[in-house]
Amino acid sequence: MKIMMTYLLISIVAIIAIVLIIGLFLPKERTFTKTAVLNSDVNKVFNIVTDFKNQTTWRNDVKEIIVIDNNTWTEVPKKGTAITFKVKQKVENEIFEIEIIEPKNFSGFWVGTFKTTKVNGTAIEFKEVVTISNPFFRTLSFLFVDLNKTMDLYLQNLKQKLGE
Repeated sequence: MKIMMTYLLISIVAIIAIVLIIGLFLPKERTFTKTAVLNSDVNKVFNIVTDFKNQTTWRNDVKEIIVIDNNTWTEVPKKGTAITFKVKQKVENEIFEIEIIEPKNFSGFWVGTFKTTKVNGTAIEFKEVVTISNPFFRTLSFLFVDLNKTMDLYLQNLKQKLGE
């Protein structure tokens, strides 16, 4: 029994070491960008995206929004870790930039740019940059967190909210 426990302990340590080593070779920063052209006017799109207090009414991946102040909130997803955001820059109908301030095991920011199209629609670009310093969490992030899919879902939910 003692030998079996020793093998088990060695196996666990080996798995942790492998995950750490893999993480050392992965990039610390991950960047995801999505673009779309929407049929709704820029003011309507900008107001929906920047109204973080009401995101649970149209985003089906968010369970709860906890408002801290007019520029800071915690987004509690239906699956995963709660993330606290703070508005970094807001230029009406042009730019909305927020930064991740919690949890401390990663950092990053999200920037949305909004432009009116010739047919009174809106061209949007959403860019998310996440930095994970800890190699263990970096490996887990690459294995289990699909930010590309998350951004696709966000766009899909936004289009549904706009009736597109």
